[in-house]
Amino acid sequence: MQKLIIDINALCHTFSDGYLGIKNVSLSISKGEFVILAGKNGSGKTTFLRHLNGLLLPDSGVIFVNGHDVSKHLIQTRKTVGMVFQDADTQIVGDTVFDEAAFGLENLKVKRSKINEKVTQVLEDLNLFHLKNRSPSTLSGGEKRKLAIAGILVMNPEVIVFDEPFSNLDYPGTIQVLSTIINLNRSGHTIIIATHDVETIISEATRIIIMEEGLVKEDGKPDSLIKYLESYGIKEPCSSKLGLGLQPWLT
Repeated sequence: MQKLIIDINALCHTFSDGYLGIKNVSLSISKGEFVILAGKNGSGKTTFLRHLNGLLLPDSGVIFVNGHDVSKHLIQTRKTVGMVFQDADTQIVGDTVFDEAAFGLENLKVKRSKINEKVTQVLEDLNLFHLKNRSPSTLSGGEKRKLAIAGILVMNPEVIVFDEPFSNLDYPGTIQVLSTIINLNRSGHTIIIATHDVETIISEATRIIIMEEGLVKEDGKPDSLIKYLESYGIKEPCSSKLGLGLQPWLT
């Protein structure tokens, strides 16, 4: 039996204007899963994701990460659950690619020798090391998103959460990021991706959770839910519409 890494019980979140963004969500995620959180814009996906590492805290209910209440263990949670935002520019603060990847470890006062070793390894793994002295502002969209991933990976997270990771990327950038995400899951990371367009990644996922108006409406295997997607405003992949089932987007 797989180890639970995230356990959510009766999660609710109300915004300051009184809007109920998350409504009594309960679910668990096991170590090593590749989960798609699907739903049209405004369904509650991003609000839900921001609770997973304590960027938002619930009005009621509780989230456990590795058995610890997120609201009481924020630092440990944020080491365990890394989040890559939709707009990579909002995460990038370093003057160079190397500085950006090192930022989190520097804040933790890690020894410089250890920082250099870890950052070099991660940048090499993501094929970014040749860009180490470049300003992040000069990178392509795909490279910026990979750099945001690098800044998370140096912290050794067990879970990596992505909010619309392919938005505003061209085809080469999408290929770069998709390949990186697939490799991260195959190396043992738990992956959670929020998206309104599942075609790129659905063949890689082990599970799909569909949200609508702050509620979890469906939760199951991708091949069993694929025909229900469009009833929730999510485009069914072309391969499925053609009767070919779930086909890998990368060939």
